[in-house]
Amino acid sequence: MKKLRQLYGGRRPKTYLPAHNHVAHVPGFGHGTNGFRRFWIPPEWVGRGWAKCPCGWRAYSWGDTHYAMTPHVKHWRDLIKKHGSVEAAQRAEGRRIDRYFHRLRERLAA
Repeated sequence: MKKLRQLYGGRRPKTYLPAHNHVAHVPGFGHGTNGFRRFWIPPEWVGRGWAKCPCGWRAYSWGDTHYAMTPHVKHWRDLIKKHGSVEAAQRAEGRRIDRYFHRLRERLAA
């Protein structure tokens, strides 16, 4: 049996689903920004460590539904619950990312 794997780039394989990695991101992050990656996964992976992601990120050619690893999905569900909406969760995540890079710049400048 052929081993299933994620596929980067190119046209969407017929049965594969859009997905992204676990790197912290907000809408507007493109493929490659701060290590954020998008790719295609085989549908057999859904429910086996991958789930529908509620983060609100989208590649317009993909539509609204995409998948991510289950811990990332849980992180976003918790953020949305805590902040009351996807938009508020995205703003909070954006602030967290900004703080991280601000501290990193300060350490590098020292």
